[in-house]
Amino acid sequence: MITPYADHMEEKSQTRRVLRNLRKLAPEGDGRAGSLLLEELEKVQFGHVKVVASYDSYGSEPSTQILNTTLRSRGIRILLPKLLDDNSLEWIDSESGENLGITGISVAQVVVVPALSVDMKGLRIGQGGGSYDRALKLNSGWKVCLLHDGEIFEGDLPQEIHDQKVNALVTPTKIIRFN
Repeated sequence: MITPYADHMEEKSQTRRVLRNLRKLAPEGDGRAGSLLLEELEKVQFGHVKVVASYDSYGSEPSTQILNTTLRSRGIRILLPKLLDDNSLEWIDSESGENLGITGISVAQVVVVPALSVDMKGLRIGQGGGSYDRALKLNSGWKVCLLHDGEIFEGDLPQEIHDQKVNALVTPTKIIRFN
């Protein structure tokens, strides 16, 4: 439910703080969610996927290293984000270094999106800059978040009008699709 702006911002900030603290308890560099996503892509998506927008995970985020390396080895172009001063993302080809600009995400058939948590409606909460919400508006592909087990939000995450939903989430043990 969308709440009045001031109340909502505080609620979202508090939720984000709690989720960040929980994320610190997660194992560093666990790539099992990325491996499960690869299995899903092999079953359903690989036939038409030529470009994936992903990211380089860090710290206790679910690892994207095996995912990105495996996709590259199969001839799939990987785009990685570069954060600009205005919190926008531009997209760089991970092999050639070619800068595709802010609209580069539009060519990806799959977008792997970082998140602290996702609720059962597909609403995600990230680090708070709004970078991915702006970028996801430019893409019509399949959007998926990698999470650790236990990071699926029970209930509804605080929502703002600009928040973009994802199509699925993947943990080390399950895949959940939203419409």
